[in-house]
Amino acid sequence: MDQAKTLSGRAHIRVSLNEDKTIQRELMHGEYKIADVSKADVIEMIMNFTSSLRYG
Repeated sequence: MDQAKTLSGRAHIRVSLNEDKTIQRELMHGEYKIADVSKADVIEMIMNFTSSLRYG
């Protein structure tokens, strides 16, 4: 039950610059890393979100 409470919060994308000057994007929930995401994944998420606002 406690785990379900922690998953009801807000997710965000953390963007950082690696030592070799490449950009790293991570899907985060609080302080927990859920997955690595690409630039295409981020664009797709934004498109899905804006589409849901239009039709929701």
